[in-house]
Amino acid sequence: MTSFCLPLYNMIGGDKMLKGIDISRYQAGIKIDSLDVDFVIAKATEGVGYQDPNYVEYMQEAINANKKIGLYHYARPDLGNTPEKEANWFLEKAKNYIKKAILVLDWEIPGSIENTTWAYEFLKTVYEKTGVRPIIYMSEYPANTYDWTRVVNGNFGLWIASYGANTGAPGTPPTNKYWPFYILWQYTSKGYINGYTKNLDLDYFYGTKSAWDKYANPNDESSEAPEETPTPEQEKYKVGDVVTFNYLYKNSYAEEKVTSLIHSGTITRVIENRPAPYLINRGTGWLSNDLILTSDNNNLTIGDKVKTIKQGNAASDGTSNKAKKGLTGTITRIIPQAKYPYLISTTSPLGWYQKDALEKIES
Repeated sequence: MTSFCLPLYNMIGGDKMLKGIDISRYQAGIKIDSLDVDFVIAKATEGVGYQDPNYVEYMQEAINANKKIGLYHYARPDLGNTPEKEANWFLEKAKNYIKKAILVLDWEIPGSIENTTWAYEFLKTVYEKTGVRPIIYMSEYPANTYDWTRVVNGNFGLWIASYGANTGAPGTPPTNKYWPFYILWQYTSKGYINGYTKNLDLDYFYGTKSAWDKYANPNDESSEAPEETPTPEQEKYKVGDVVTFNYLYKNSYAEEKVTSLIHSGTITRVIENRPAPYLINRGTGWLSNDLILTSDNNNLTIGDKVKTIKQGNAASDGTSNKAKKGLTGTITRIIPQAKYPYLISTTSPLGWYQKDALEKIES
């Protein structure tokens, strides 16, 4: 699967990116108010029964220094804990900072890293109890190796760790297979910041301070809105619609409108109640209703019943056996840029087809 990551070279060094650190008891004594960072993410809990002895101090120092905050829970499924029990323990200790801090599941225990169901249930429990969608932290390997579809469909964001040569400076940006983009990148564990003499984990957050606040408290109507951010509108378009445009936003919060090098594309994801809810192609950018110039609302989309009037292929790239014409089925998947973009299925896949090989059947 092609990466959905937005190109980082458009954001690094710009005013739409925040820099920060993540810390735990191992950084005891750090003077947060003296550090040139925008945010601090601290470890709060681990498993069931452990709390970091320094996280309250870190949070208060960061708040007093007017820095954005986050709290993370270090998962221990290897101990036989249920995700619900660990989520409840985390929320008990994080309760004073809910709706202020971004909430994070730290996912890195060897031997359990492939248990994506456990991770999903933890994230879902936190969301159901707080109304805040937590994000998940992991390295590049598990992000690209295991099936995170449920987590992505639940709209739980990604904080990815990838160090490269780990020199203290950011190297080649990581990729990920499942998320449209990642929210944070931890790019080194050997970072240095004036005011602290030891190594630090350093991170980039791709968004403004207002975007950070929305991740921490998505329902806070009193928080400062990003400049020139449109009010969310009811979504008029759906996945599979082909639309034309001149401009795109860099994220779904409609931050930083840029001139687009392409002027048409396919909507591949819709995030409800966002100012720019439509993801174009595989990470090209985001659109709001008012940026869409024209659309093909009669375009074939997932769920449509169709008849195959021409041959297709057993593979979306056209490299396998021919798929038959004269079959009736439902569009179950669309890969917009593929040679044969439409997957037709009944109880099992029938094949991949081009648009002109399909005749829509009215239900």
